[in-house]
Parts: sequence; C-alpha cells; structure tokens
Amino acid sequence: MKTRKWAYLLTGLGYPIKFAYPNTEHALAESVEDIDLPKIEVKIKRVFLTEKAEYEHRFLFYIKNGIKDDNFAQKFADAVMCSLAVVYDVTMEEIPSAICIPENIIKKSRLIRLKDVIGSNAIGSEIYFSLTQSITVPSQVLDYVWRIVPAIVDSKPVMDATNFYRESIAQAWVADDNVFEFMCDNSDIPHSQTQRARIETAYQNAFKAIEAIIGEPRKDEEKIRMKLRSAGINPDEEVGYNLYGMKPEKEPLLKKLMDMQKVRDKKAAHGKTSTPRTIGYCELKDKQALARYVILSHIDMINKSLS
Repeated sequence: MKTRKWAYLLTGLGYPIKFAYPNTEHALAESVEDIDLPKIEVKIKRVFLTEKAEYEHRFLFYIKNGIKDDNFAQKFADAVMCSLAVVYDVTMEEIPSAICIPENIIKKSRLIRLKDVIGSNAIGSEIYFSLTQSITVPSQVLDYVWRIVPAIVDSKPVMDATNFYRESIAQAWVADDNVFEFMCDNSDIPHSQTQRARIETAYQNAFKAIEAIIGEPRKDEEKIRMKLRSAGINPDEEVGYNLYGMKPEKEPLLKKLMDMQKVRDKKAAHGKTSTPRTIGYCELKDKQALARYVILSHIDMINKSLS
C-alpha cells in the first residue's frame, strides 16, 4: 500500500512572478522553482492557488519528504515570518499558518484549487482570509530568507530573538522618509501617550532580542565583550542607523549596547520611573538596527559553522 504524502501550504506569503495568470503547463514550469533546505529536511515549492479564473502565487513545503508534523510546520511558518521581519522589516497582522493538505490534491504538480484546500480542512474565516491575501517581497529578499530560516528553526535563542524583533517593529517602526521629517520639524518625541507607550514596548522588545542571543548584559564590559565574541558578534564594529546625519550616530557596538541598557532600565523597563519617558523615533530606529545586526551576525556564525 502506497504511503500517503502530506504537504503544507504557507499562508500570507506570495511571490512576484512575471506570469501573473499562466494558462499553459509550459508557463507554469518556467515560472517556478524548488528550494531545498537539507539542514532541516524541508523542501519548498512555488505553487499556484486557484479560485475561479485567477491564480495566487504561494509556497508549499514538505517535511522529511512528506510526513505530517503540524508542530514543526507551524514552527517553520513562524521562522519564515520572523526572518522576513529581520531581513526586510516587514510583518503582518495575521499570524502565519501552515495548512496541511494531502499531496494528491495538487494538480499538474503546481496547481492547487482553493476549494480542495477548504474541502480537506476545517478552515475558519481568519485562515481563509490569509489564504487569499498575501504580501510579496523581492526575490533577493526571499533568497536571504531561505538562507537564514534553518538557523531560526534549529536554534531556540535565535527563534526567540527574531520573534522579539518582529514584535518590536510591529509595535513601532519608522520609514526612512519619516526620519527626515522628524528631524526637520523637531517632532522626534511623540506627543501621544499611546504612541510613547508603543515606542517603549518596541524598545524593550529590541533589547530582549539582543538578550535572547547573548543573555542579560551586565555592567562588566569585558564580560559583555566575551559574550558578544562567543556569539560571533564583533563588539568593536560601528553599528546603528545612520541617515540624514541623525543622532545617535553609528558607534562601536559595545558602547551602543551599554547605552541601550541604561535607557531601557531608566525609561522602558518599569511602569514608574523618576526619568522622563522620552524615547524618540530616531533612538528607537537606531536600537532596532543594533538588534538586527546582533541577530544576523549570530546567524551568520551558525551558518558558517555548519558549512
């Protein structure tokens, strides 16, 4: 008896392909490619989700050549979305899901009818919406995502760090053009109490992302330096966000981390403080850049050790 194979349809993520509405099998074959992630035994396939006459570009993945493992599938889906946050500063309101489907509903190896997916699962309205809606990112971003996803899946500290980073930018994030506007009209500190609270939460989560990688920083700079180096992070690298001459400027990572810890302790970590709660947009963006550098440097060390 032939063993049934299972696949998982990844919600929320599409792919920009020049064949918007392919109508021949030849066009389908040319416009997709497979991605193999042997370190975590996952194979990814670009597929077309169809409803009526329209096609939506989606990703399908197999675990260990077709086994059913819902927990791992959701972990992979989380890792993909966390990697998008770290690589591209993009996040989604809806939590990504991995919808388990039997392989036999896939037509011509690439076509999946939405009604077949719904027919094989008890899907609620929230999941249905996430199946029909998606974000797209440039192909070079996706290439980077597939390189770092295995490290996120395999390492709990990295999974935690990327989740904290994703939460940080979900709470508060500033586009480059807005940084220039804040500097021009001296509106870096928000007037809204709600927005000030969001910035504090985002700042705290950016700090937690760093803590997830190196542990809680102490006041002993030499010990912090050792922790950073053991995680594959250069403590003397000049990092931060530097655009339009904004403050704070790029500085050695160790100094910036120590400064961040002081601000976190005085302004963001507690409900009541003796210090005015004045974390600005530029300060937040600078420290989110610091957290991002720490995460990606550590992932790079992991990937080099496995190559």
